[in-house]
Order: sequence, then structure tokens, then C-alpha cells
Amino acid sequence: MADGGPEVETRAPRVSVVIPVYNGAGTIGRALQSVFEQTFTDYEVVVVDDGSTDRTHAVVKQYGDRVRLVEQPNRGQSAARNNGVRHSSGEFLALLDADDEWLPRKLELTVAAMLADPDAALVYSDIIVVNEAGEEFRRSHIRPDTAHAPSMDEMLARIWPIMPSTVVMHRATFDRTGGFCEQLRGPEDIHFWPLMREQGHFIYLPDRHVRFTYGQLFPKVLNRDGPASIVDLIRARYGARADGLVKDFIRHQVRMIANAGVIEMSRGNTVGARRCFMQVLRYDRLHIKSYLRIVRSFMPAGVRRVLGGRAARGARRARA
Repeated sequence: MADGGPEVETRAPRVSVVIPVYNGAGTIGRALQSVFEQTFTDYEVVVVDDGSTDRTHAVVKQYGDRVRLVEQPNRGQSAARNNGVRHSSGEFLALLDADDEWLPRKLELTVAAMLADPDAALVYSDIIVVNEAGEEFRRSHIRPDTAHAPSMDEMLARIWPIMPSTVVMHRATFDRTGGFCEQLRGPEDIHFWPLMREQGHFIYLPDRHVRFTYGQLFPKVLNRDGPASIVDLIRARYGARADGLVKDFIRHQVRMIANAGVIEMSRGNTVGARRCFMQVLRYDRLHIKSYLRIVRSFMPAGVRRVLGGRAARGARRARA
């Protein structure tokens, strides 16, 4: 050493918490606080600001050196997560979305599960679903038939209900997959989980360790296509073996975007609703209801209310 003093060895943290955020000034503080309240403390926190235009930067900066803030032009959540991993050093990677929150023992229990089973590729858990006001308002998307760690065949037969904020995984395993596909603007995790499953088995914890925020669908559902198609990527890698996953993905997209359109129609946002129904037709050209709803979007408000009241109520129930 130049000063002749003793050499100090800095050890990498056990876990790197990676949080991508875009215009999340209203939620990032709660997400970070849930990390700082963990019973497990051997971690670092890397927040990647994906070109936010609100006060996200200022909010994160308030936490000082407790958070490593990485800034980048807006490139999407996949690029932000990958960039966060590159700026981190932990043995394990823990993902957290900027509008979700962890319960206090989340890291303690998920890291313990990974240490007890070194051959596992990742661990994930169940969730508590809350609305934007933080109120629990619907059942978990994990039902009895999916309340277990999936085989590879199961992952290629349907969308497996793994939410990014529940996941802890080995860094080395993540690196072998090449990370999240940055050509996908969403839902990149549906493409990523099978890549991880190729590397090893998963662990499922049935307890609910994450408060997952189910927010407004519009206009988010209109900004989920990137330069690459998730269907094309899955078919290119797995062929006919993934027919079930592709069909389930298309059904999921159609249902979600159509519901968003119906809700926007009920709010009087006919232009936004029309955009949703047009997007549905990109996934399913034979979706007759979308053609009818596009026509309805040009009708006077009174006629729309009469024709669309039942559909709007059904869409709201589907979200509940």
C-alpha cells in the first residue's frame, strides 16, 4: 500500500438487491424501506433509474450511500435489470420492482432456501396482491395446480406464475442465461424463467413474502412490444414443445388488453379504448368482440353506456 498502512479487504455482500425504476417517485421510497426493514442484512441495493422524468432521482438520492444509484437513458425494464446486475457484486441476486414491497423476513427465508439447496437455480414465493392504495383486493395468481416448483415441461405448457419481486437466484446462473432479453419491452420475465429453468430446478415457498401492486393497466398495456416478439423468441428456442406457453401467453395478452380497453371505454376515453382493441387484434385477428367494441367507440356516450355497461362491470370484476 502506498501509505504503508494495513490492507483492508472488502468482502462482496451475500445478496445484491436490484431495483429498476421508471417514473416511480411515488413508490420507490416504500420499496426501499421494505428492503431496509429486512431481518437479513448482508446485502447491497442497486437502483437503476431508467430515464425517469419525475422526481425519482431526488427521492433515491435521499438515501445517500445506502443505495447505489445507476442512471441510464430509457431503455426498458430488461436493460435496467441487466445494468443493475452489472453494477452489483453479490453472490445472489434479488429482484424488486419499484412499486412492490417485501415483508421483513423475505430475504432471510429465500436466501436460507438457496443455501440449503445449492443446485437450485432460483427460489420464488407466493404474493399478496394489493392495489395502488396498498389495499389487498384480489386472490393470489398462484392456485393449487401451480403451487409447486415447475418442471421444464410445465413451464413450456403455460405461463408459470412467478413474479420478479419474489425471486432470488445465483448470479452465476443468471450470467449463464445472458440475462433478460433487452429487445423485449415486456413481459420479459415470461421469456426469462424458462432460460433459468434450463440451468437447474426451482424452489417454491408457499408463504406470501411480497406485496405485489396490481396497478392501472392503461396505458401500460400498450407499451409492451419491443423490437423482438416474445412468441418468436420462444418458438425459435423450444419449437412445438412450447405451443402451450405460446397459446397461454396470447390468451393472457388478449384478456388483459381487452379488459383495459373496456375500462377505458367506461371512463369515456374512447381513443385509448380503441387503441387497446386494435392491439388485441394484433394477437388475435378473429377476436370478434374487439371489432364490435371499435365500432362502439365511435358511438355517442349514451349509446356506449347502454351497450357497454355489462362488459365494463365484467372487466372490473375480472381485476378484483
